[in-house]
Amino acid sequence: WMGQAMFDEFVAPYDRAVFGAVRRIGGKLRIHCHGNCMAFLGQFADMGVDAIEPLEHPPFGDVDLAQAKQLVGDRMMLSGNIPSQLFTTMTPAEVRGSVKAAIQAAAPGGGFSLRPSGAGAGTMSAQDPEQMRHCLRSIEAYIDAALELGAYPIRV
Repeated sequence: WMGQAMFDEFVAPYDRAVFGAVRRIGGKLRIHCHGNCMAFLGQFADMGVDAIEPLEHPPFGDVDLAQAKQLVGDRMMLSGNIPSQLFTTMTPAEVRGSVKAAIQAAAPGGGFSLRPSGAGAGTMSAQDPEQMRHCLRSIEAYIDAALELGAYPIRV
């Protein structure tokens, strides 16, 4: 919602101070940032963020998960990138493909967890009982793919 200059002036110094206080008492920080956050990932890591989610890819955000892993994957845990906003229309094969792509991009070496990127794992966008049933099938496909493909050591 704001550009880099405003973030640098009105958010970063204050959050950095709070994050430092949390870390000094042994705490960890996980932030929730929807939308276009790719340009801020390095700065978040520099500010002391330990984990970030939901890492939405287009059209909901701008995160390229493989690029994010390369940029900050050794400094903070990445979580998300499964477009559950589309669970009312995705096929089980598309859901599985999305899970597989996320695991391939960010799971090797650790520091990644799967997470739906939309509110309510997509159930919020269901408009009628059939869409809800479709969404629930997508959630089931997500869980099945995660259980099959997401166990370490990663083999996809």
